[in-house]
Amino acid sequence: MTDGIATGTVGGCVVVTPSGALDVATSPELHTLLHQTLDDGETRLVLDLSQVDFIDSTALRVLVSIHKRLREGGGFAVVCPHARIRRIFDLTALDRVLTLTDTVDEALAALAKAPS
Repeated sequence: MTDGIATGTVGGCVVVTPSGALDVATSPELHTLLHQTLDDGETRLVLDLSQVDFIDSTALRVLVSIHKRLREGGGFAVVCPHARIRRIFDLTALDRVLTLTDTVDEALAALAKAPS
């Protein structure tokens, strides 16, 4: 269960920071929040997983859906500093698709370089 999802704006990017587990029970809440953020017109999004201790395939599908929506106009980066979570991205080859960084600052820098 997620302990909560914090949101904020830094440098023109929305930063979403869930905590706890992202799994079949909590992914719908994350899906709704992220897609509503895009529906509201935001085009640059950072998902900060530094407070996440577990992620499953349902959460990965949410991330892929956000990536698909933003790849044609905008930017999406995932902060993933923990090796145990990063390994999931490596095993699924999503590390080749998504922009993964160790810090929010690195994510913001990566999005600043990306074409809008």
